[in-house]
Amino acid sequence: MLVFQKGHSREEGLLDDPVRYSHSDLGGVGLLQVPTARHAPDGDFHVNFSHVSPYNRTSISAQVLSWLEGTVRYTAITNRKYSNDEEFSGDQSYKDRGFDVKVRLSQESKLIPEVSLAMHDFAGTGLFSTEYILGSKRFFNWDFTLGLAWGNGGARGGIKNPFTLISNRFKDRNAETGEGGDVSFGNYFSGEEVSVVGGVEYAPSGSDWVLKVEFDGNDYQSEGLDNNFNQVYPINVGAGYRINDLFSVQLGLERGDTVMAGIQLGMNFGSEEALMPKFDKKPESILQKSPDLRSVKDVLSLDEEAFGLRDRLLKEKVNMSALKSTDTEVTIYAKQSKYRDQAEAVGRVTRVLINELPSTLSSVRYINQEANLNTNQVVVYTGPFEKAVVNDSQVGFESSFMKKGNAPIGYEEGVNKLVEYPSFDWRIRPVFSPSFGAPEAFVIYQLWVKLAADIQFNDNWSLNNVMGIDVLNNYDELEVVSESVLPHVRSDVAKYAEEGSTGIKRMQSDYIWKPSKTTFARISGGLFESMYGGVGGELLYRSVSNRLAMGIDANYVKQRDYNQLFEFRDYTVVTGHLSVYYDMPISNTLAKVSAGRYLAGDVGTTIDLSRKFKTGVVMGGWTTFTDVSSEDFGEGSFDKGIYIKFPLDLFFVESRKESLTASWRPITRDGGQKLIMGNQLYSLISN
Repeated sequence: MLVFQKGHSREEGLLDDPVRYSHSDLGGVGLLQVPTARHAPDGDFHVNFSHVSPYNRTSISAQVLSWLEGTVRYTAITNRKYSNDEEFSGDQSYKDRGFDVKVRLSQESKLIPEVSLAMHDFAGTGLFSTEYILGSKRFFNWDFTLGLAWGNGGARGGIKNPFTLISNRFKDRNAETGEGGDVSFGNYFSGEEVSVVGGVEYAPSGSDWVLKVEFDGNDYQSEGLDNNFNQVYPINVGAGYRINDLFSVQLGLERGDTVMAGIQLGMNFGSEEALMPKFDKKPESILQKSPDLRSVKDVLSLDEEAFGLRDRLLKEKVNMSALKSTDTEVTIYAKQSKYRDQAEAVGRVTRVLINELPSTLSSVRYINQEANLNTNQVVVYTGPFEKAVVNDSQVGFESSFMKKGNAPIGYEEGVNKLVEYPSFDWRIRPVFSPSFGAPEAFVIYQLWVKLAADIQFNDNWSLNNVMGIDVLNNYDELEVVSESVLPHVRSDVAKYAEEGSTGIKRMQSDYIWKPSKTTFARISGGLFESMYGGVGGELLYRSVSNRLAMGIDANYVKQRDYNQLFEFRDYTVVTGHLSVYYDMPISNTLAKVSAGRYLAGDVGTTIDLSRKFKTGVVMGGWTTFTDVSSEDFGEGSFDKGIYIKFPLDLFFVESRKESLTASWRPITRDGGQKLIMGNQLYSLISN
């Protein structure tokens, strides 16, 4: 794909400013078929669609870190059927899944090019498996790339593989494609010969056009599925045009006689400019008023004053459950439901309290609650806070006027509780649930209505219910029956989808409490998810001042019937994990490692890495390895996938706290499958 991203040059006189980046047919930053050593700005996210007969490519590319690009791609090979069974394949073409990564090895300087290592289809069937070492150097509006390609992208050859000088094992490259998900370490940088690749990109200053010419290292005589075709010229040419900040289009000629066309949608999650402009009610101005020397405790001693204050805070979408006061300080226990950033809510609450309470108020103690758990506390000193608020601007957490710490275990002695039990809350919203790459249809989808109702019986005990009502789906196209040799803990998903299209998604009762200021506990029972119900528990250690957290959970569950009502099947299992979380100081990245027993009774480890960007978007991925062999696991070899969590704040002109999560895994198998439990403690207290 050919699009532009603005950046800044590092060497005046050699690098044009702004530096612009474009994307290749395959999705990542590059020329046409060949990637470059360039990387998009940190947080860049693009969806790409391209056509170069016989390939239709759909890909998602993300600049996960400033030096790491990742791409997930589906390739429809339109002149090949999905399988050898023509009746089963129907009209669906063969689909190939692939993962790409590109790592920057060195940055560009006045004399040294930017150098990157790129690996295409490194964890897939290997149909298009290619490794690249690339260097890119910019001179004014021209950006030159030169490198070497191994594998599919270097099939033209012409140069002896330099790695064969190190070891003879690099001479042989397995031409057979494996099952999706295989990682063929033995093939990387192997083969008798490699090919030179490269090209040039010309992006005129002040223009939205970009022109490209490249030398293609693939001669297309060794394509997978015996799908070889002629290449008139090894030179590809193309042009791209940036329509606006979101859309770009491209057109070109490849192999000398094949038209390339594509379109791309993109934005940058690393910049708050990607957020919709907000038209929230302005934060309350701090009033100039006559000194009031009454104590805060005296003013709030009357219930009508306390309930009046609660009503005032509800207008700021802050639900206060209790408060406590001294002569100079007020403590409130509250949950805010509007703002993605807790600092926004705390700042608004502090403004209201300064205006409503006497001038003797010197500090506000805000105890944040999630599911009635005290997750953290923030103390705001009102004097420095007032000085920091200029022109009614909202201020975040600043050490000059606030202190953040661990919250108390529960309601402290002497608090005035303003909540009555049982309390009831409900929500309704539409949900669209797609999955991709099924044999029967490329997209299997359901549009359904989510009805959620929560009952809080007391400070610790709650019941959470989710009902799903089907509106529209194409589950009737699902025909393949799982042949897994493992217990069918997930692979019967088609039966659950069709027979339980309308059903109970969750009916979970939880008792949640804090044994200490830094430990959290949960005991649960009921219907945990669409496929399992049972009993279980969890214990978590987490301190506000510590980047490391640890948790353990154990559950005895029984498989639910396909109709997702109250019946169960015969399968039962004990599953649980010991988990370690580390909030890394680099790039706001969270690492989670879990070890334990999975739903099929297999034992192993899951590694989950995710990063949160300034917009609130979270990108992450996981991989799981258990004692199930790749043969027993089936296609995919081991479980892995990616997910993106989108805050609704990204799409609305008013602030929203909620988010939507989209996940993708190559194929659903039975090995390495975890229970999908509601109210997991780490997620709950990290809101």
